[in-house]
Amino acid sequence: MPLRRTAAVAALSIALLLAACRSSEHSGPADGPAARPSLSNATLEKLTMVGTVAGLRVTEPAEDLLPEGSYQADKDECLPIAQLAFTNTPRPATARAVREFSGPGELNSIVGELWVTVHQGDDARSALDDVRKALTECSGSFKVPGAPMIYRDLEPAQAPDLGDESVGFRFTTSAFNVSTPATYAVVRTDHILTTMMVITDTIPRPLLEAQLAKLPDWGGHTKGAQRIASADL
Repeated sequence: MPLRRTAAVAALSIALLLAACRSSEHSGPADGPAARPSLSNATLEKLTMVGTVAGLRVTEPAEDLLPEGSYQADKDECLPIAQLAFTNTPRPATARAVREFSGPGELNSIVGELWVTVHQGDDARSALDDVRKALTECSGSFKVPGAPMIYRDLEPAQAPDLGDESVGFRFTTSAFNVSTPATYAVVRTDHILTTMMVITDTIPRPLLEAQLAKLPDWGGHTKGAQRIASADL
């Protein structure tokens, strides 16, 4: 993402935060419970937003800027948060698609990212449990080896009333004496997790709702996305 010479240090801090929100592509076995057709990376890409929603431009991100495996934490109890900070998830994903979105205006700067992951069995539900546990046990600050950021002031945030269940949290990232806020929402829809991160205090709900509307509904409700998903089987 571009680093502009004006407010260069602040821009670098934001760029590092967003770079930390990217890890390498995840792939895995497509097996899952018989009642849930699985989705490949290719199909999930088709079901993940690209375009403009509520003034936010959603695009595919540049390639990862930090090496695979760098999303660890120096405190075990903080690991689920560190994993989400790198567009990973606390539980393994069988498919994953990542997007970044930019705000309106001349600078058109990146303001957040969203990623969608598909999980086996109860891993999606367990991932949210992992996050909730981390929110009660991860205190003080923590670091991610290989990254210059310090994560602090972790606290719960209002979770959007969407999907089957959701969780929200926020923290502050500090790098080079510049602090940047980050707010997260993780929404579970059956065995799919949709995670959004913004560098403000407010999650852009219209964008989150638009992404959720593109996903298949394994509960039997009709959605156009089901036709795309079934083509992958």
